[in-house]
Amino acid sequence: MVSGVDRWAVMNHSSQERASRGQQPGWPHQAGQPQHQPPADGQSGPYGQAPAPAPGPQSASVPASGSSPMIEIRGKRLRRYDRVTAGEWTETIRQAGPGTKGEPLAYVHVPQDAPKGGRTARPPFSVTGVRGEPLCSVRPSGGGVYEVRGGDGAVIGRITRGGGRWLPWPRRVHWTVQSAQGGEPLTGKVGSGKGWTAMVLLSPLYFAYWAVMAAQGLVLLLIGDKEEARKDAAWELEPPSWTRWRAAGEHDVVMEHASCVYRFGSSRLDHRLAYAQAVLHAWDRA
Repeated sequence: MVSGVDRWAVMNHSSQERASRGQQPGWPHQAGQPQHQPPADGQSGPYGQAPAPAPGPQSASVPASGSSPMIEIRGKRLRRYDRVTAGEWTETIRQAGPGTKGEPLAYVHVPQDAPKGGRTARPPFSVTGVRGEPLCSVRPSGGGVYEVRGGDGAVIGRITRGGGRWLPWPRRVHWTVQSAQGGEPLTGKVGSGKGWTAMVLLSPLYFAYWAVMAAQGLVLLLIGDKEEARKDAAWELEPPSWTRWRAAGEHDVVMEHASCVYRFGSSRLDHRLAYAQAVLHAWDRA
């Protein structure tokens, strides 16, 4: 599987919607443009299928030049959210791509006392900008569904995690992002078919290697070399995680994940929804 930022070509794109209380730094946009407002005719409520009206000349969704926005989320701290020092954010969303230095874009906050709900019911969390401005909050509503609200409390979308299975036929884990503005939902299947096939075929070799490493780690632990024993025990086979989000029947990729990097190639996805989806996806990988 090809991974990393270098596999992505630089392309022109449209800028993202502003958050209700400010546009994130590093997300290409055109200054001075008002926030795009939802239709006021009452015909398309939350998660309606009617597409949002075409942006006018003063819309924030005007063309802009630059490279496709890329962010990086490691995700390891999400798994240990209950051990994060009080008052600190749980995880950092950083810039990625050519010409960046991993500058923070936003922070993820998970309550330390939140119950562990598993992959289909992650604890509630919020995302704030680098200056503390609220961007969005995410709450599980059951069945792998998450409701996403903007910084002002208004519903901006819904994210659904569909579980993978082997029987009665194989099915990969898949994510669906539906904007409250309407339009076609975006769906991304985790891992490619070739990647999962390769993992299944190589899994016997992995378990054999793991047994050898575990035995070696036990010997090192017995002789007192805890550091080397920890390194041997930490080795694991990571399942395929490459994911592309696109609308049904379309070839254009709206959001793509490889390694720890997420690239956004279209303005049709609100960057607050994109952050929420990236956090949930990274939590699965952690």
